[in-house]
Amino acid sequence: MKDNPTNLESAVPDDANDIATIVLDQFYPHPPARVWSVMVCPDAMEEWLMDPVGFRPEVGTRFRFIAFPIPVADFSGALSCEVLAATPNAVLSMRWWDMKSSKQTEWTVTWTLQEVPGGTMVTLRHEGFDLDDPASRIYRTLSERGWPGTMGRLGRCIDSAPRGGDQPPHCLVTDVSA
Repeated sequence: MKDNPTNLESAVPDDANDIATIVLDQFYPHPPARVWSVMVCPDAMEEWLMDPVGFRPEVGTRFRFIAFPIPVADFSGALSCEVLAATPNAVLSMRWWDMKSSKQTEWTVTWTLQEVPGGTMVTLRHEGFDLDDPASRIYRTLSERGWPGTMGRLGRCIDSAPRGGDQPPHCLVTDVSA
């Protein structure tokens, strides 16, 4: 009964029931150019996401992230990464994999920016979890719980980034730990 308006299953996007993918929407009261410029600034990225080594918002760029290890999730914190998409003010997508894990697991994280009245809606999509693997399930649970805080830190970075008139913020961030 696909045409039945009370059939909720047909009203939900296909990936909404995909528990192997995390999807999170976050509103920022800033234009997409400001959100983008802070998102792709390596100094800011260290504050809101992880410490990037060699990151540039250019497709094909290979870089590393340094994060806290989580042994129970088979996560060493040493990530190799590649930029898959980098469309200014619209999409940033990257693939990462743990350099020290015995498993060859890759995750893809994509941020999509959409201008909305009063600011920008950012949709985060984190995919690649193997639900048959206990460590991957733990990493998925920790990621799902952690992303709202990460997106909140991004918001504080955007709020605190210096402004240059009508220009996007400079790539300098003050302490946003509060």
